[in-house]
Amino acid sequence: MRKRIAAVGITFAVALAAFGPAEAQQTARPWYKQPWDPAQVRACDRACLVAIGDAYMKALETKNYSGLPLAEVVVMTENTGPVKIGEGLLGRENVAPTDFRVTIADPVQGQVAYQTVLKVGGRPAMVGVRLKVERNMITEIEQLYDRDVAPEAMELLTTARPTLLADVPADKRMSREFLTYAAESYFDALTGEDGRIAPFAEDCIRHEKGYRTANNDGPGRATPSPVLPDPKTELGRFFIELSQMTCEEQVSLGVFNGIKRIWPHRALVVDEQKGLVATFPFFVHDGIRRPVPNTRMPRPGSAAGMVINLATMETFGIRDGKIHEVEAFPFVTIPYGTGNGWSNAPTN
Repeated sequence: MRKRIAAVGITFAVALAAFGPAEAQQTARPWYKQPWDPAQVRACDRACLVAIGDAYMKALETKNYSGLPLAEVVVMTENTGPVKIGEGLLGRENVAPTDFRVTIADPVQGQVAYQTVLKVGGRPAMVGVRLKVERNMITEIEQLYDRDVAPEAMELLTTARPTLLADVPADKRMSREFLTYAAESYFDALTGEDGRIAPFAEDCIRHEKGYRTANNDGPGRATPSPVLPDPKTELGRFFIELSQMTCEEQVSLGVFNGIKRIWPHRALVVDEQKGLVATFPFFVHDGIRRPVPNTRMPRPGSAAGMVINLATMETFGIRDGKIHEVEAFPFVTIPYGTGNGWSNAPTN
C-alpha cells in the first residue's frame, strides 16, 4: 500500500516538474478561473442550450456527470427538496429514456426544460426538468417526478403531440411578450373562474398526467384519473358532461374554485421557435370551495376541497395568438403550508 501511495506521489511530482508550478495550477482550474480570454465570451443560443440539456439528460442515464459544464455552485432540487447532483431518486436509480420528450429552450433567459417520460427503476415515470445556464454553465437544476402512472395513461404518454414538437413558421411566430402574457393568463383564468381571461382556442385540448381532460369527442375524463365517470350517478354525469366541454367552458363553470392561489407561476421558459411556454406553477388548495355564480350546471355535493400544495410543470402550445395545447405533468403533491424550494411566496 505504501509503495502504491509513493508511486502516485512520484507521478504527481513528475507532472508538476514537467509543467512548472504555475502551469500545473492553471491546468487544474476550470476555464472561469483561468486568465482572461475574450474567446470564452460566447452566446448560448437555442442549439447550445439543447446540447447542454441533452448532455444532462444523458448523464442521468449514465450517472457520469464529469463532462457537464457545471458552475462552481449549482442549486438543485428534486420534488421541491434540496439535493446535490447524483443524489435523489433520479440521481441514483436506473434511468432510461422513452419516446416521449418535449424540449423547450429559451436563449433570452438562458433556460432549457424537458417534459418527458423516463423508465425509472424499470417503471414509467413522468418527469419535468429545468436547467438554468449562465455563461455556458449550469447554475440551477430543478427536477420533478411522479411514478403514479396507470396503464390507462400510457396511450397519451407514449409519444408527445406532434404540435408540441414542430417549429412554428418564422412568419407566424409570436413575440416572447405575447407568449408570456398568454401563458400567465391561463392561471389567472383558473383562479378567476372565467375562461375568457385566457386566449383559449376552440380546439384547445388539455392533457393531465396522461389523460385527456377537456374537449373529449365523447364521454371521457375531466380529471386525471384512470377511473371513468359513472353515468349512473349524478356526480358521474356531471363529470361526463364536463369532459366534453372546451377549455374555456370548463374554466367558466367554476370547477377550479377549490384553488386558493396559483403562485408563483415562476420559471417561464419561452420558446419562440416552437411556440411553447413551459411553467413550473405552485398550486395552493386550502380545502375551501369558493362560491361561483353559476346557474347552468351546479356541481353536485358540497364537500370540502383538497388541502394540499402541488408543484407541477405545465407546457402551453400557443399558435396564432391562441392556447391550443396544455400538457400538465408531473403532479408532485406536498403537505399544505410547505414550499416549492425556490420561492418565498406564501404557501398557505
